[in-house]
Amino acid sequence: MISPLPIPNRNIGIYYVMTCALSASFISSNWIFFWLRLMTYGQLGLVDAIGFAFGLLMEIPTGAIADTMSRKRTLILAYAFAGGGYIIMAASDAAWVLIFGFWLSQIGWAFYSGAAEAIAFDSLKERGQETQYPQVASAVNMLAIMAYIVALLIGGILYNIDMRLPHYVYAIALMIGMVAAFGLHEPQVKAVGHLTFRAYRNQLTQGFRQLAMPELRPYVGIIFAALGGMFLFSFGLIQPAIATSFGFFADEQAVIYAIVATIAVLLMPLVPYLRKRFNDFTGLAVLTLVLATGFAGAALPLGGWGFFALLCLRIGGEMSRTWASIVLNERIPSESRATTLSTVALLTRIPYVLTALIAGVMVESGTFSWFNLAVALVIGLIVVRSFIYRHALASRLAKPPIVAGEA
Repeated sequence: MISPLPIPNRNIGIYYVMTCALSASFISSNWIFFWLRLMTYGQLGLVDAIGFAFGLLMEIPTGAIADTMSRKRTLILAYAFAGGGYIIMAASDAAWVLIFGFWLSQIGWAFYSGAAEAIAFDSLKERGQETQYPQVASAVNMLAIMAYIVALLIGGILYNIDMRLPHYVYAIALMIGMVAAFGLHEPQVKAVGHLTFRAYRNQLTQGFRQLAMPELRPYVGIIFAALGGMFLFSFGLIQPAIATSFGFFADEQAVIYAIVATIAVLLMPLVPYLRKRFNDFTGLAVLTLVLATGFAGAALPLGGWGFFALLCLRIGGEMSRTWASIVLNERIPSESRATTLSTVALLTRIPYVLTALIAGVMVESGTFSWFNLAVALVIGLIVVRSFIYRHALASRLAKPPIVAGEA
């Protein structure tokens, strides 16, 4: 019987603690109202687009740093930058101070992505425990959602006491994550070498090359649709803008987000079980379509029934993220794991960077429903295209080789 919270080694235990610290987003239901005191929705969209573009540019460099130097040090820096950024944001009374803190936090997020999953998987692989990664991936996402739920409810209370408190408390949680990262053991994987420009360039090339490997090629489109759609929803102004369009404001959002996240966390342990019943492609496709259904619902004037659109977005996004993590890590070699995962993170952030300004302007103009409908259609089309490509690839591989002399 597999434990619902497997801790096969010390690194995995620390990984859980770090994940909870990062996921304890006390600001999730109230940050947009804190920001809107200094800017409009349109300005917020512009700031979001620029800030996430900056974070996007940092993604692969930080993954390459993790692969060529030390994933442990990379994670320590991640929490230091993110925690410092939120302290600055909490203290801000001017838009430029808020933006500066936001940019620092983006550096932190960039350092974190790729390095955390890589050190977790490789600490299992080092000990011959990699078969436990699906359970670990499911458990870590379950803990992340649980930390998110608790932080949501506490953050709602803190916001009513003082609007700055959620940002300060989140900064404290991130500093706890930094302290935990000091206890990590660096797995002994194949060394890439010192961080020279040539090594860095080679790592970037390797990251993109891994995504084009035959083992991953059929999944690439659908993984990007799932992870890109989830990032679009869960980071930045899209989620609170959708919730507000349904009539849910700061207090209501804290409760609604907590409920849908609770349902998601209860379903998360099903991922390893579902992988035994369905192939990876089918499972990811279905969950991605659930995500698309949520965006389609967000395009409708559902009022209180919008709860179910938010539920589809959370369930489809969280479960597909766990499934995609398993698919990617099982097919990527250790020496380029952090770089490849950072490459994935970079590519899945591009849709938000390109659309954040548009979304902000459409919220102000009252046409935000068309934005959500367009996202739903794009995700659906990518899933359909992925099915067609996979079928064509399977048909090509099934054809017998042509023998010389045959007509």
